[in-house]
Amino acid sequence: MMKPGKKINRSERIKAVEREFQVAEISIKALEQAMQKESGLLTNEGLNAADLRNFRTKLHDTYFIRMFAEFETGLRDFWKNGLNESPNTRVMDVITSIGVKRNIVDSFVTNVHAVRRWRNRLVHEEDADADQLEIRIARGYLGRYIGFLPDDW
Repeated sequence: MMKPGKKINRSERIKAVEREFQVAEISIKALEQAMQKESGLLTNEGLNAADLRNFRTKLHDTYFIRMFAEFETGLRDFWKNGLNESPNTRVMDVITSIGVKRNIVDSFVTNVHAVRRWRNRLVHEEDADADQLEIRIARGYLGRYIGFLPDDW
């Protein structure tokens, strides 16, 4: 059996983050139900209901950031090893440049920039006018872009 290339591997890693997010959402619901029966589940660990609320509030953002990190790591790997370019370039420029070099549909590049902008809003508290994106939508945008990369590099 042939080993899958880097494109498939990176795609699978991005999808795995989305699936982990889904598991975490289910886990929160299960924990909240369990806490109705056993209120000390968190306090026994030095945690409280506010910690759970914060976890719930930040869950999407945490996994969104992780998902973009997987995507960015793959792009930088392709940039360095597939194109022999310097890895010390802003991801914004990497996205645009690879889009041009690989003839990626303009709307796909624009959508990836929207994902990047939302990630920047979350991480750097910049780009106040960035539109919030759901993980499922963002994963689709990233996947379509990655589809234009070669199977391996």
